[in-house]
Amino acid sequence: MANSSYKGLAQKNGVLNLMVRGTELTRLIQVCSLAEDVRVEARFRLDEHGRVCVAADLSTRVDLECHLCNEPVAWPMQIAFEAVVAFNERQADEWSEWSAPSSSKTEHIVVAAGQYVDVAELIEDELILGLPRQVCFDQQCKNMPELHFADNDSEALGTVPSDRQMPFKGLKELVASSGLVKGNTDEDMNN
Repeated sequence: MANSSYKGLAQKNGVLNLMVRGTELTRLIQVCSLAEDVRVEARFRLDEHGRVCVAADLSTRVDLECHLCNEPVAWPMQIAFEAVVAFNERQADEWSEWSAPSSSKTEHIVVAAGQYVDVAELIEDELILGLPRQVCFDQQCKNMPELHFADNDSEALGTVPSDRQMPFKGLKELVASSGLVKGNTDEDMNN
């Protein structure tokens, strides 16, 4: 694979099967940690316009922070994508314009930094975009923080730590003293 060009692989209908280490995916590991290397199978071909196309299947496992308990959760990822490889932004813009009028589906275009295959560059955005927004769906999770709701009659108010800031503590009294209490009508407020 070293020094393989995108065009050379596409002309031979080449297939790459390899593992990509987390150290090669610097932007991805800023967002999450990889529990295992990324398994990649990428198939290259030329389309009817002579453009390099790639179809890739990616699989890995990442550790993400749970949105409920903030504990790490292992998340399996299976991503498949097909794209046309452009070699600069101008070329990608031209190809986007071609595909827009002729198809109801916009063509997926990946812009490569050079002529030689960089698998990490090719797959990193797809992995980042494939990360879920939330990873824990277990509403009975033992690590989920407890929620406490208290009203004026509750004894729970007395258990609030003394160092806790309560910025709206006096708001109810202020509203009551200004005459804007619940149940007033517009006519009462205008007087």
